[in-house]
Amino acid sequence: MPKLSIVIAAYNEEKRLPETLERLFGFLERASLSYEIVIVDDGSRDRTLELVKKRAETKPQLRYLTHFPNRGRGVSIREGVLASAGEFVLETDADGSVADEAILRFLKHFAEHPEIDAVFGSRELPGSRIARHQPILRIFLGQGFILLAKILFRMWCTTDFTLGFKMFRRRAATDIFQHQFDSHFLAEAEIAYVAKRRKWNVTELPVTWSDNRDSRVRPLRDSFRSFQGMIKILWRDVRGKYIAAR
Repeated sequence: MPKLSIVIAAYNEEKRLPETLERLFGFLERASLSYEIVIVDDGSRDRTLELVKKRAETKPQLRYLTHFPNRGRGVSIREGVLASAGEFVLETDADGSVADEAILRFLKHFAEHPEIDAVFGSRELPGSRIARHQPILRIFLGQGFILLAKILFRMWCTTDFTLGFKMFRRRAATDIFQHQFDSHFLAEAEIAYVAKRRKWNVTELPVTWSDNRDSRVRPLRDSFRSFQGMIKILWRDVRGKYIAAR
């Protein structure tokens, strides 16, 4: 069993993913970590899967899953986490927007705090650093989303619902992702909500983050879809989807 599994969902990431992978390989090997990286290709129409397959020929730590047609980031992350084998599981993004040093810091936090089940990265905590800021509109809408999520989900202590950089102990990862249903826009917020409802012990740690100007986020359209997604999460909760005994 590897110490750490890193799960990355990829859709048309031929430009960004290879660089992210090489950076991770170098960092993890310098840290002497036992690891695997699981790429879930979400029906890419470019050369993403081809490039991953080619790199996996010389990197046994690199595994990949694929489905077609595109099913959404939420589905891909869930499949990757449940297929992974590590003692700890990190789900993160293909653009590598969070500095790699957070990986070792999160693992150290787990070692020092055996009561902690999951560590979520945050761009909002003291000690976090934004190396490259988002456009003003996205900052404004993002802050509005965080406030609305805190109100609707009653999660006043959570500072960052949308960052794709979350690490879990194996048992917590399996349980949380078996109860994560959102396919697209609200996967990260749903993961945080499920962890709360399933009574896992979660903490946040600051990260260094850089905005990727090639982001596919469309602020106005995605804000509306995000609100719809939050209502769906609450409706699932009313129907008892998140609270079965673990």
